[in-house]
Amino acid sequence: MPLSRTAVVLFAVAGGAFVAATTLTAVVISADIPERSSDAAPPVSPLAAIATTETSRTDGLPACLIGTWRSIEEYTTYKFYTDQPPFGFTGRGRFLILRPDGTGGERREGFTQTGRYRGGEQRMVSDGTYEFRWSADAKAITYQGPVTASMTFRYYDHRGLLNTQPLQPDPNWKEVDEFTCTATRLTETSTSGTGYRSVWVRTKETGVYG
Repeated sequence: MPLSRTAVVLFAVAGGAFVAATTLTAVVISADIPERSSDAAPPVSPLAAIATTETSRTDGLPACLIGTWRSIEEYTTYKFYTDQPPFGFTGRGRFLILRPDGTGGERREGFTQTGRYRGGEQRMVSDGTYEFRWSADAKAITYQGPVTASMTFRYYDHRGLLNTQPLQPDPNWKEVDEFTCTATRLTETSTSGTGYRSVWVRTKETGVYG
């Protein structure tokens, strides 16, 4: 990019999967230099939510986690501007599936994370899907390397659209989140120091596996 004060910055997208989470390379704009892009976000493909039979469930995976979830509360910190410190963002509405065979996926449909810095509002809007692997014990979920990904991020502040960037999957990505789970509710807290935390409710696409 031709702007002298922009830079390539590494930051994590919190994954619950992620959510939080997946490491990606994104160009984030300097706080005082506008940059616009006319790139359109790719269409969102549906997230496969096919219930896997009990006989294929990976041994040791907590049955409570298996199924489909929608986030109702999320918080994490991002380095949005290259020349400013990280600050907090909130959002809700991501869709997550944890399958009993140890695979999973996430779907975003106009998922918006909103932050406020020095009196202004910043937004990150993402659309798309990605697939990953997961494992868990009684206290923590481990997410690993997106297997496939098709996701785009758009960055906004008071100047409007600053930039559009595709997700750059990192096959070595690994995230560990502590969790609590009931039949209808899942909470996650990152162990990586990003401040990520989230609350999810179960959807009706798939149920609890025993």
